[in-house]
Order: sequence, then structure tokens, then C-alpha cells
Amino acid sequence: MEVAETTKGLIGEYICASALLELGWKVSMAQQNSVDLIAWKDNEYLRVQVKSSTLRLEKSRITKIYHFNNGSGRKKHIKGIESYDILAHVGIDNRRCVFNATEQIQTLSKRYRKEYFENNDIEYFSFEKALQIVRQRRKT
Repeated sequence: MEVAETTKGLIGEYICASALLELGWKVSMAQQNSVDLIAWKDNEYLRVQVKSSTLRLEKSRITKIYHFNNGSGRKKHIKGIESYDILAHVGIDNRRCVFNATEQIQTLSKRYRKEYFENNDIEYFSFEKALQIVRQRRKT
């Protein structure tokens, strides 16, 4: 069954919210231009932008991949730390997230093989790395 892009986005937001809850954070849906979720723990808050994708076969590829567009706006561009703290790539088919601090996003698009999302620890380790970068930024 074909799912609308807005529905895929909403599915991704709920998968991401679930992952953050499992990581011990509280979560609220934000539904703003650059922020989909607000996550907090103790006195620390994070603005989370969610990008969702399903597996698809692209030209010149023999296996399906996840392809994420990191850009925003009519003329696609990468938003900076003034817009969000964490960008979550959600592989809908695997129901997993890969978390990136804003500073880790360097390209307008990102592709992952399906196997990348099959790692049971990908959410924990990518979130810890992203969180470390955000905390370092906030110290300076």
C-alpha cells in the first residue's frame, strides 16, 4: 500500500519519539517549521528535526536503500544550529533512528544501506555521539 509523504513523516516522528523515550528522555511533538519534537531530561532540552524514509530502489543500484533529504525550504538548504540541535534519520521499514547533531550534517542528502539500520545499538550510540557534540557546543 502506498503511503502519502506527510503520513511517512508522521510515522517517522512517532518512531523517533519512541526511541527517545526508550533512551530515557521525555518527548513532546512540536510541529514547527524546523522542529518536530522537543526532548528533555532534567534541565536539558533538545530540538529534534526528523527526516523519514522508506527503502527504495534507485537508478544504478541493485539493492534498496534509504535516501534522506537533509535540506529544508523551497530552495533546499541545510539549516544550522539556530534551527535544531539533533537531526534524526528514521528508517521506517526497520523502525529505527540514526541521530546526528546539527554540526554532523554536511550534505543535502544522505543514503544508508538497509543493514545500517539493522544494528540494534545504532540508536543508542548515534544519540550519545550527537548529544556529546550538542553539549560541547553549549559549553562554548
